[in-house]
Amino acid sequence: MAADWLEQSLLDAVRDGEMLDLAGDGPVDEAAMRSWDSTHTVPAALIRDLVRRRRDIEADPHGLRLRGARITGRVDLANITSDLRVELVDCFVPDGLNLCDSQLTGLVLDGSCFGHPADSHDPPVDAARFTAPAMTMRGAVANADTPSGAVRFLGAHLGLLDCDGARLANTSGPALHAEFLRVDHSVFLRDGFQATGVGEQGTVRFAYAHLGRLACDGARLANTSGPALHADGLRVDRAVFLRAGFRATGSVQLVDAHLGLLDCDEARLENMSGPALHADGLRVDRAVFLRAGFRATGAGHSVLALNGVSVGSLWLDTSGVTRSGQATGALVGIDGLTYGDLPAPVGLSRWLELLRDHTPGYSAQPYQQLAAVHRAAGHDSEVRDILMAQRRDQIDRGGLRWRDRAWARFTGLALGFGYQPWRALLLLFAVVASSVALAVVLGGPGGGLEHTARASTPTTPCSVVERVGVGMDLGLPAVKTGAADLCAPTGTHAGQTLTVAGWLLQLAAWASATLFIAGFTGAVRKT
Repeated sequence: MAADWLEQSLLDAVRDGEMLDLAGDGPVDEAAMRSWDSTHTVPAALIRDLVRRRRDIEADPHGLRLRGARITGRVDLANITSDLRVELVDCFVPDGLNLCDSQLTGLVLDGSCFGHPADSHDPPVDAARFTAPAMTMRGAVANADTPSGAVRFLGAHLGLLDCDGARLANTSGPALHAEFLRVDHSVFLRDGFQATGVGEQGTVRFAYAHLGRLACDGARLANTSGPALHADGLRVDRAVFLRAGFRATGSVQLVDAHLGLLDCDEARLENMSGPALHADGLRVDRAVFLRAGFRATGAGHSVLALNGVSVGSLWLDTSGVTRSGQATGALVGIDGLTYGDLPAPVGLSRWLELLRDHTPGYSAQPYQQLAAVHRAAGHDSEVRDILMAQRRDQIDRGGLRWRDRAWARFTGLALGFGYQPWRALLLLFAVVASSVALAVVLGGPGGGLEHTARASTPTTPCSVVERVGVGMDLGLPAVKTGAADLCAPTGTHAGQTLTVAGWLLQLAAWASATLFIAGFTGAVRKT
């Protein structure tokens, strides 16, 4: 009798466009669902017949609306094209739902709990190649033990997918398997969405999917043996939001993805066996935000793998990026990273520290990219600082031969690697000052200088002014005051010392002048 009453009640509700509510004000948690008796039981075959329009009723445009039912048997809607909208709200579906290759005008599964038979490898919700303008699973629960996923959207095409607050778990594979999924507008995995899975396919898998927007604010994903979010090749036209307490245990993988915008502010990523964020080859049209409380802990070659990434604007703060445990390696891998604007929010000194101390090894490209955006902004002095920092890093980590390294260190000291030729002028001034000081001190009365035969008073001590002139003649290449023609070194110890020192100072003066000219004209290689 209960079965007949329920069937007729559901037929009447579909005809009248009303919700058949079998739960009322009673609890609808999983424990309560498992205790429901025959007064809540609806056969899966009846739902299939209604969707196929095999019952002799004229369905209201509101469609099939059922709440608080225990549905026996697997709901098989595969290969059905129907204009009947389906709502299964707060329902218990222990044998799951099959939507493969079907097309509906709308599907609501909010609050429902799905499973699959113990001997079945089918996902609790199998929506492979399913088509609908909108599908919602807000607060739904799906538990699985199958490699194919707890909820599968392989190759599906939806206008909108809303899984806010859903809880998905799989002990043998992905929790949400959405490879090649296409969603025209948005995918919502927010407001307490939780997913737990295992394996290299990832807990939430969006590999090669094409979405309008992906919002995962506050979601929690966990995988101890693979990626938490596996989205290699993902394309998102507008934005991906992993913000506001988003947490991933296991890597977030966006290799070769193409996004409009990526916002990970306040996200927390953790991976004990590799990068926390693995995004090599990622393209982002507008901006990437990794700041404002962003935290990442990882291992492997680098915690953040951003090699070959192309972005419009980059906001990166690595103050919350750390290595896991005793793991060694770099914090970021950014070889090939390109961006159009000045990186923010940290200053240039922090960026140079990042490139020097927290990358896997020396690479010219990150420095050249940083210099390029500063040059475009008209920051010439910053450009010089960046390129000089590049040379220092090349000396320390670039694997130069000892001769090249020695030459680089010398030109760095003397010319600032060719970017500061004024250093050679300072050296020349120092040579001149040393020459004048020696001439004045050693050439005093009874010392190393006396008038020559060409002077008006031969063999007499030279004056201070004349000794200064002799010193300038010794220290200035190609510039002579004529003082050396009037004052010459004597045969005394002081005179001989001044003679030898003069040779050395002349050599140093010519070397300084030559270095200045080479640096000024760019003859000293800067890179």
